[in-house]
Amino acid sequence: MINSQIKSYDYYVLTTNDYGQDVVSTDAAGQVTMAINITNQTNQDNILYSKAEYIGLTHDKVFDTYIIQYNKTKLKVLYINEMGRYTQVFMTRMA
Repeated sequence: MINSQIKSYDYYVLTTNDYGQDVVSTDAAGQVTMAINITNQTNQDNILYSKAEYIGLTHDKVFDTYIIQYNKTKLKVLYINEMGRYTQVFMTRMA
């Protein structure tokens, strides 16, 4: 079932400029294959998961500086859990 949801998404890289402000790259840095779903409830017990609105499953290497282009929405990677068969990627919408 997960395999049918896996699609390729462009990702951008989040960096910091000389003034300490976050800057998103203007061009896509690459692609990641991932199944992305909306979380239907938030986990308030752990601060790492509390802001997550989306969860993704992937076999690709993902870093917390990635911004995933999901349809017309940009998702910032909050936390990565590499335990298990798939890597779990917790994300939130960018403002």
